[in-house]
Amino acid sequence: MSQPYAFLAACALMGFASAALVVSNAAAQTRPAGSASAPRPSPAFTQLTDDGCCTQPFFSADGHHVLFLDKPTATAPVGIWSVAVDAPLSPPTLFTERLGPFSRDLSLALDLQNGQTVIERLRDGKRWTVNNGGRPVIFSLDSKRIVWTVLQEVGGFDVRRAQIYVADVDGRNARRVATRFGGGPLGWLPDSKHLLIGGRANHNDPGPTLSVLNVDTGALRDLVAVERLRGASISPDGRMLAYFVAQARDASQNGMYLLDLTHPSPVPQRLNFFGAFRWRDARRLLYIPLRPGAPGDELWQLDVATGRTERLIAADAGSPFKIANGDWDVARDGSKLVFLSARDRNLWLVTLP
Repeated sequence: MSQPYAFLAACALMGFASAALVVSNAAAQTRPAGSASAPRPSPAFTQLTDDGCCTQPFFSADGHHVLFLDKPTATAPVGIWSVAVDAPLSPPTLFTERLGPFSRDLSLALDLQNGQTVIERLRDGKRWTVNNGGRPVIFSLDSKRIVWTVLQEVGGFDVRRAQIYVADVDGRNARRVATRFGGGPLGWLPDSKHLLIGGRANHNDPGPTLSVLNVDTGALRDLVAVERLRGASISPDGRMLAYFVAQARDASQNGMYLLDLTHPSPVPQRLNFFGAFRWRDARRLLYIPLRPGAPGDELWQLDVATGRTERLIAADAGSPFKIANGDWDVARDGSKLVFLSARDRNLWLVTLP
């Protein structure tokens, strides 16, 4: 789930964050099982910004612009700035001074101020307050609903009670839909009526369970028991989940996984790589293996239906493709990738084959 509000990961609820490069014992392999094709030549790169710039780039919904957090000059405001992908190195324009998080279509922005949760509609500046105690919310993909968590203030994070609430985007019809211990919401499914949630249903449960909750009916479908799930990323069609497990009590469980959310009794499929990942489309997962000391980053593509892998970008000391701070995003149509280069701190565009 490539989110436009990734730069406010600190506001994400209960581990709902885009995956970043993480060092773990699981980093033993660099590609999933499946037949790998011969490497193709690295694609051409287009430099979008100069003089160093910004952080946390992401694509507009139509893929025509790259937006990013910046203060381009001493007198310019801090905000979300934009550059057109067909006008590289052109001066950036201010999109909004709101810092998000944003709804997926960038129509709404969340503003936490003075202990209140305020949502602003960007096209006309209309604002309203959600009566939830000033807690951050996650927008549904159709921008019609929000979810938040009321977290117990004491106790270890792996045992604290988390009460999950859902409301209309204007704050009306708020209701508690679930309670979990040591867990919470991990993301909306595309239909905006199902939530992926994790944690224990009761204090005495032996371990956390990943489940899908219908927020309209309350129906709950348990998927799999999984400990310390991180980086949950739902495929665009809502069928697959990519995630990793880190620092599990049983170290053999650490690693990267795929899970079929539609299967009645899904079994996690372990992947033989560890690193950053983003969905390119419903069938293809892009990933960057964690390879400390390599001259640059590599970009691989996994076909989740066949297991076939393909290297799209090779590690090259002369290439700008060395990503800083996990700052990269994929356009919604899967045609382009943008990243912040660790070499020159500029934004670069890659047109994917």
